[in-house]
Amino acid sequence: MLVRFDPQERLYKTLKLVRSIHLNMQRSAEHMLDCAGISVAERAVLELFCETPLTVPEAGRRLSMKRQFVLRVVNGLMDKTLLERRPNPEHRSAYLCAPTAAGRDLFAEIHRREVELLHALLGDINQTEVVAALRVMTRVSTAFEQLAGELDDAGKDEAL
Repeated sequence: MLVRFDPQERLYKTLKLVRSIHLNMQRSAEHMLDCAGISVAERAVLELFCETPLTVPEAGRRLSMKRQFVLRVVNGLMDKTLLERRPNPEHRSAYLCAPTAAGRDLFAEIHRREVELLHALLGDINQTEVVAALRVMTRVSTAFEQLAGELDDAGKDEAL
């Protein structure tokens, strides 16, 4: 019996894998970060600030995390002297967060180890496969980010 290929059903099965991939990657990251002295959340926030100085609300939006949570993580990273406050030329009361030299060095080492691990585990995946996966996952991420924003806005409207 010939079964029709349903791309949406295949996409659903692919996205279903994302849940287990995410959980296993988080468990692996927690193990790898033990010796670094930071959590998975701190690693994500530090990475973002290593890319560009941002305010806490901007970081929250980019990470799809609540501002209050990001602020707690930022304060922890500042206590560890991995992040610092910098003046914001666009807004006096909303400071920018940026990595210290120690924060930048720590993230560079973490990133180096992660890339080595990816090479060891998945070095046989070719460039075409990576580009296709990135294209699909970027579209999925954008679609669900937009949907989440619309649902958040609808929830705010209902609360009024």
